[in-house]
Formats: sequence, C-alpha cells, structure tokens
Amino acid sequence: MSVGIYNISDITGALLDAILKELKSGRKVAITIKNCSSQTLENPKIFIKSGTCRKGFPPNPIPTGKGVVWAANKTSYSTWGTSGVIVYHIKTEKWNRSLAFMWKIPFSYVNHANWWKIKLYEGLEEVNKEFYERMRYEDKPHKGDGNPFNGDLGGGWSYVGTMGGAGKCTIDITITDGNNEPCF
Repeated sequence: MSVGIYNISDITGALLDAILKELKSGRKVAITIKNCSSQTLENPKIFIKSGTCRKGFPPNPIPTGKGVVWAANKTSYSTWGTSGVIVYHIKTEKWNRSLAFMWKIPFSYVNHANWWKIKLYEGLEEVNKEFYERMRYEDKPHKGDGNPFNGDLGGGWSYVGTMGGAGKCTIDITITDGNNEPCF
C-alpha cells in the first residue's frame, strides 16, 4: 500500500491499517481527507512540527470524488509524537481560500491527548510554525477519541471526521460544499 490520491470508494479501513503497518513506530497516524466538494483542492503544502513522513506528501491536487491518503509518525529517539498542518488552496473566480488541517499525537498521554482540527481561511495561507501555532490556539480542536465530529466551515462548506485515541490511529475526514451531494 502506498500514500497517494485514491477514489473515495477505494479508501477503506483496510487501506489505512496497511499503511499504518508499514511505519515502525509506536506513535503513528494514517490520514485521509476525502473531497466531496465541487472544487479541486490544489497546491498542497505541509509543515511538520514533530515527527516525520517517510513516504513524502502527495503533491497532486484532490479533485471531486477523490481523497488523499498519507501517514506520519514519531521520529526515532524523540520525546515528541507527531504533529503538523496541511493546507490546500481553493481558487475559483469567486473563491481564494485555504483549507487547513492539523493533527497532534503526543509521545506521552499523561496530561495529553490526540486531537485534530480543520478550518477554512480566506486567502492563501503560508504553512509554517507560526501558522501551526495560530491554528492550534485560535479555536478548540476535536479530541481524538473515536467519536465523529461535524461542523460548518463557512461559505456552505462542511465536514465530518473522526480520529482514534490510541498511539496508532487513523483520521478520516470528508469535506463537502453542498454543491456535490453526497459522495460518501
């Protein structure tokens, strides 16, 4: 199994589990962002605050009906887990926005937990440590506890997603803009 862009129907728990098995770490995550919107998610940028991704991040756009599958893990001998942020650009005649997703899996669960967040920003956001910190603290993230969360991203966009609570977990997020119902 490999990271990349897949048809949404091909993104299964078995695929994400197979990708997790390839990573040799106790703190790791397989992430999928499924695009059920009528727009293409383009020009992905990534900032990893802690951890690594051995396979690289897929540079391809995510068209309607497709999803990205990717994984990150704790760096060997580090006392940090894995965390970071991914941003896709959405540009049309009417839109110039950034879809940002962040995750965190701690090394130690003493006073810490898994969490994630997805947000839509006006304009093109630069992906760096400052953006990561801003995104981390400006709104409360979702706890990674296996429960589904959903919400409004603004402009008719919405999401549904879940993240497991263990050190080896998956994050599964589906986004839609209300113009291409439903593909999940």
